[in-house]
Amino acid sequence: MEYRLKQLEQENLDLKSRLDMEIEVKKSEVMLNKELKERIETLELQLETVLKINEEFCNKVAKLRRINKELIDKC
Repeated sequence: MEYRLKQLEQENLDLKSRLDMEIEVKKSEVMLNKELKERIETLELQLETVLKINEEFCNKVAKLRRINKELIDKC
């Protein structure tokens, strides 16, 4: 009987330890998830900015090509 009690106490300690580890892993996962969401938001904003800059650049290049073609046609 005493052996069984010690066995159950040890099992209880093991379970508490496993629970603590699982809780810490969960906290870690939540923190990582938050960091990843922030990183994704940052990358989306950077992509949006780069696309806007690229569009403006392409518009300027198109305008300069048109001007260049007009000048060549006049010659």
